[in-house]
Amino acid sequence: MYTPLRIDDSLVLDPRKAVWFPRDRTLAVADLHLGYSWIHRTAGNLLPVGISDDTAARLVHLVEEYRPMRLVVLGDIVHRAAPIPALVEALSGLLKAIEKWCPVTLLAGNHDAALGGLLARCQWRGELMREWYGCDFILMHGDADADASKRLACAKRDGRRIVIGHEHPAIRLGDGVATSAKCPCFLLGDALVILPAFSSWAAGTDFRKGEWLSQYATATRFHTAVAIMGKRLLPIPLQSESRSWKG
Repeated sequence: MYTPLRIDDSLVLDPRKAVWFPRDRTLAVADLHLGYSWIHRTAGNLLPVGISDDTAARLVHLVEEYRPMRLVVLGDIVHRAAPIPALVEALSGLLKAIEKWCPVTLLAGNHDAALGGLLARCQWRGELMREWYGCDFILMHGDADADASKRLACAKRDGRRIVIGHEHPAIRLGDGVATSAKCPCFLLGDALVILPAFSSWAAGTDFRKGEWLSQYATATRFHTAVAIMGKRLLPIPLQSESRSWKG
């Protein structure tokens, strides 16, 4: 059984790489990168297309379990919006499966250029947006905002969190001797939450290298990483007397 971690009354982390906002009954995930293997094949990179991509099935299962009022996908819905029949079929099937349970809000990410045309091929009539606001949160992909520091300060003042994807955060954990493993993780700051990539293809980047993509990450001092350890979550404090993690 999966064991979610309640941060407070407004935020629950799920080890299946999702976040739940109880007050709004909103479920959110980031970075699906649908069609990853097909896009690489069209570019001449011989990735195995025969390997099952369980992204859609895992997402539908989460929706069925949580029964949210809304699902929000925080960008990079596809790896690239190419008119490949298999990608159109996968995206269309996913949207139809989820909308049997709840409305879907799609937020554009840096990989989603021309996604509007692909969604038209899927005959999806929803709106592709940049941000989504709830009682306790502002959701976005996180790839561009010149006023990141100001927006974080405003969110903190208003008692909200900005929640992004884009970074694919991971953390390397070891036994201090010879064994280590890289685990996807959530990152928590005073007014920022970064989600791990939902895609199974995303290996994740160890955030402790400080190689940030988002201005939100560079403007934030993180106090906790929450590592995904199979079906459980492991909170790891990042602050000490001498330092705290900051981009």
